[in-house]
Amino acid sequence: MLYVDDVLVNLKLFEATFSNDFNLIVTEYPKEVLKILEEKEVQVLVSDQRMPEMTGTELLKIVAEKFPDIRRYLLTAFTDTETVIEAVNKGRIHGYIKKPIQPDEIRQSINSSLEVYHLRKKNREMMEELENVNKELLNMDGLKSEIINSISNEISTPLNRIMGMLHLLKNKIEGDELSDVVNILDNSVFKLEQFSLLAKQISVLKSPGFELKQNKVSLKQVIQFSAIETSEELKEQEITLKRELNVSDDNVNGDSALLVSCLVSMIQFAKEHTEEGGEIVIDTTVDEGRLTCCVEDQGINYSDALFDILSSHFSHGESALNLNMGIGLALSHMIMDTHDGMVIFEKSEKNRGCLKMIFPAFEQSS
Repeated sequence: MLYVDDVLVNLKLFEATFSNDFNLIVTEYPKEVLKILEEKEVQVLVSDQRMPEMTGTELLKIVAEKFPDIRRYLLTAFTDTETVIEAVNKGRIHGYIKKPIQPDEIRQSINSSLEVYHLRKKNREMMEELENVNKELLNMDGLKSEIINSISNEISTPLNRIMGMLHLLKNKIEGDELSDVVNILDNSVFKLEQFSLLAKQISVLKSPGFELKQNKVSLKQVIQFSAIETSEELKEQEITLKRELNVSDDNVNGDSALLVSCLVSMIQFAKEHTEEGGEIVIDTTVDEGRLTCCVEDQGINYSDALFDILSSHFSHGESALNLNMGIGLALSHMIMDTHDGMVIFEKSEKNRGCLKMIFPAFEQSS
C-alpha cells in the first residue's frame, strides 16, 4: 500500500498505525507517486486531498489512467462532499477515508480491496494462459459451432449498444447525457470481457487432455471470493448479496478458480431476476452426504414456461451441455460436471428461482 500526504506528522501516524498490517510505502510528494508505481507493484493507493503540488483528486485521475488496476482511496474531511464527488467522477476512486481516521474501518476496506485486486489479477493470468488453448476450440466437432453461435448471439447486443452510443458521441452530447453514455459503454465493454473469459474457460474444459486440479477448497471462501467479484455490478443496481449465517465451511475437492467462476455466473443470472434494491440469498445445506450451495433470486422476469424450461435444462438427469440458457450457465454446468457434481434449477415455494451447485461428497472441516 502506498500513502501520500504532504504533512510529515500524518505520514508518521499512518505508518505507525498500519505498518504491521500492510507492506507500506509513504511519501510526502505527489509527483514521486508515479515513479514509485513504475518501479514497484502497488495494489492500493491512499492519497490526501489537500496537497501543494497537486490535489489528491488530480493525482488519482492520473493513476486511474496509467494504472487502472490499483485500488484508489481518497483521504478527506467528511463534510467535503464536492471533493468526494469530483474524486468519484475523475479519479474513479474505490472509496474515501474520513478524517479523523478509524483504523479498523480502514483495515477492513483495504483488505477487501486487496482481495479484489488479487482475484482480478488471477483472472487475467488465466485468460493469458488460456489464449493458446483456445485454438483447440476450432478442432471440436459439433460443440464448436454451438459455442461460436452462442458467443456471437450474446455479444451482439452490447456491441450494437456500443456502436449506437459512439454515433451519439459524434453528435457532441453534453452534460449528464454524456455521463450516461459513458456508463453504458463501460457496462457493455465489461460484458464483452466477461463473455470472452467464459468462452476461454469452456475451451479449456473441453480441450483434449484436460485434467482437473484436485485440491481441498473451502466452500465459504468460494462464496466470499464470488461476492467480491460481483460486488461492483450488484452495487450498480443496489442489490444486496445475503449470505445465511449457517453457510458451511466444509471443504470440497476441486479447482478454486473454476468454482468461483461457476458461482459468479450463477449470481449474475440471479441478478437478472432480482429487482433494483432487492436481495440475492446464498445458502448451503448438507443432505444425504452431499453438500449443496443455493443461489436464490427474487423471481422477477420469470414465466411458468421459463421455469419449466430451466428446470428441464438443469435437472438431476441432465448431462449434455446446453447453451440455450446462456454461456454463463453452460459454463457453470460444465464446471460442476467436471467436479462430478451438477447444477440444477428449482422453483421455490415463493415462486423464486433457485440455482444449486451440488457436490457429490465433501470433507467436513475440523
